[in-house]
Amino acid sequence: MTARWMAVIGAMAAFPAAAQTPRAPSDEIVVTAPLEGSRIESLQGADVLRRDEVVNQLVGGLGETVASLPGVSSSFFGAGASRPVIRGLGEDRVRILQNGVGAIDASSASPDHAVTADGLDADRIEVLRGAAALAYGGNAVGGVINVIDQSIPTRRPEGGYDINLLAGYGSGDDSTQANIAGVFDAGPLVLRLDVGDRETGNYDIPGFARSGARIAAEPLDPGDPTLVEQRGQAPNSFSSLRTYAGGASLVRGWGFAGVAVKQTETEYGLPPEDAGAALGGRIALEQTRVETRGDIKVALGAFDRLDWGAQVADYTHTEIEDTGEIATTFTNEGYELRLEAHHNGFGDTLDGAIGLQASDSDFAAVGEEAFLSATTTSDLGAFAVERLDFGRWGVEGGVRVETRRLDNINAGERDFTAVSVSGGAFYRPAENWFVGATLARTERAPTAVELFADGPHVATDAYELGDPDLEKETATTVEASLRFADAKRRFEINLYRADYADFLALVDSGLVFVESSETFEDPATVAPGEATLPLFTYVARDAVFTGGEISVGGELFTAAGVTVSADGAADYVHAEFDGGGALPRIPPRTVTVGAEAAWKGVTARAEVVDVAKQDRVAAFETPTDGYTLFNARLTLAPLPDNDRVRLILDGRNLTDEEAREHVSFLKDVLPRPGRTVRLVLTAGF
Repeated sequence: MTARWMAVIGAMAAFPAAAQTPRAPSDEIVVTAPLEGSRIESLQGADVLRRDEVVNQLVGGLGETVASLPGVSSSFFGAGASRPVIRGLGEDRVRILQNGVGAIDASSASPDHAVTADGLDADRIEVLRGAAALAYGGNAVGGVINVIDQSIPTRRPEGGYDINLLAGYGSGDDSTQANIAGVFDAGPLVLRLDVGDRETGNYDIPGFARSGARIAAEPLDPGDPTLVEQRGQAPNSFSSLRTYAGGASLVRGWGFAGVAVKQTETEYGLPPEDAGAALGGRIALEQTRVETRGDIKVALGAFDRLDWGAQVADYTHTEIEDTGEIATTFTNEGYELRLEAHHNGFGDTLDGAIGLQASDSDFAAVGEEAFLSATTTSDLGAFAVERLDFGRWGVEGGVRVETRRLDNINAGERDFTAVSVSGGAFYRPAENWFVGATLARTERAPTAVELFADGPHVATDAYELGDPDLEKETATTVEASLRFADAKRRFEINLYRADYADFLALVDSGLVFVESSETFEDPATVAPGEATLPLFTYVARDAVFTGGEISVGGELFTAAGVTVSADGAADYVHAEFDGGGALPRIPPRTVTVGAEAAWKGVTARAEVVDVAKQDRVAAFETPTDGYTLFNARLTLAPLPDNDRVRLILDGRNLTDEEAREHVSFLKDVLPRPGRTVRLVLTAGF
């Protein structure tokens, strides 16, 4: 299967080279990159989803929205919680940003915790694959997802106002989506109001909720008539999201500066704790976020531009049992601020930035599932990045120094100082072509969970135990990229290898936690029928990640006014501990091939997504079968004088294939949705 799909993509990549001139074309600017610039000339893999593309992929939480990109997958904890996984790295190793600063929530602490950043109101989403530690700290060693909205307007609306509407309905989960955003020119200010809503019911699945392997290994108790293998619908998989935002900014020739307030409210169901049950608990969360952001022209010595972002957030989520009783309440209050000063000189040959970043968060959990005790985490970092561009070739490099202090209510303080450095070079062999390579050494301080976890964790079905004596994790990463892009064709390949010293991993200790005695024992010594949980501990072990992504696309031909295009993408990651043994929850190889036909205001697309079987698993994992999904989309722009009005008919998993996400802790109890058809209307005026 792999060879066949790679052959298809290779054939599509056989585009003729362009004329031999040194400069690459202008391309989408990536503002999240350490040095803002064209996507095609980034020294690491980068993707940008514009608003129309976000709407096309808006089928769940943030992880689901970006999972179609090469090298990106989703932690998929049902319809309500999904966090992006980049190149096999997730949790604290992928930085989730809102408008360039961190999203203060609890999503990195547990896979069942939703990300507060969402694509429903996003103007664009930028994705950096690979180490972005220079600009965003050691916990961006896997990459960055930056959800950019216009809650603080950055531009004046033409004609004095700009209104955007979205409304959608989906079968398979009886879902609705809605968003209305208005931007208004109000004298010296530009104002924005935004309201969003998403509701889903329990979603349809093609077969049983539990996998065949799990049903065989853990049959239901035949003496309990309340337990029935759930089939045809994922039990307790409903979700809801509401967002309210308002902002104001000064927008002038010198730039913009403004403030905004955003309220996010989410509620979603969790899979039943008892196999065969129909009812489960739920999570209700809310976050209030106040932010300020600006980007202004200045004349401060060598610096000509200053931008900043700062936020204060108050986050609470409550885990509620199926009886209605509150089990655990999580809170996270904190702030993050970021300041950058940019410069260029020597005839635009030198481009660079220096920056400061600081954050502080107070995390606490109270209740029977509080596996992590109250901890305050304070980070402070300073960085500098520079790029010398001589036309045909150039170099880029930088350094970041950061400190982290963790103060746990039980274990006391731990302090860390991390230093990250990076250097790279690039070459433009011909017009529209770019070749680049980087070498980076990144240090990441442990998180509160890795150091201080101590308790049963229902989401992972394990007793998790941190190690307060863990030290820093160090990654040495090399990445090489080759890209081509012109007005009609594109090609990109990224290859990487990351060697980790003291990679912090959660592994099975071989012991079990005996609930009645609250002791850790060898499973062989536990009496039959005793309630137990496997004991998983955080350890430091050397590891290596190797992989790459390839993508290609372009116009094939035009006939009778119809333009036909094709595209393909593939990604693969191999991760193992030194001395042997696979790391857990590493995504399998994925290949996507699509074709598109466009005629006047009509665009039709069909695609096949093939995900391989993952049988290279950790000792405590089971293999996951592969699957192939067929998706199709029809887009109509019915008004010839307004291309901002679109009607979208989107079909996912049209063959109703059973698909289980190997990255997910729920892979054996909760498959992905079956056949789903979504109708969406977007309009702007």
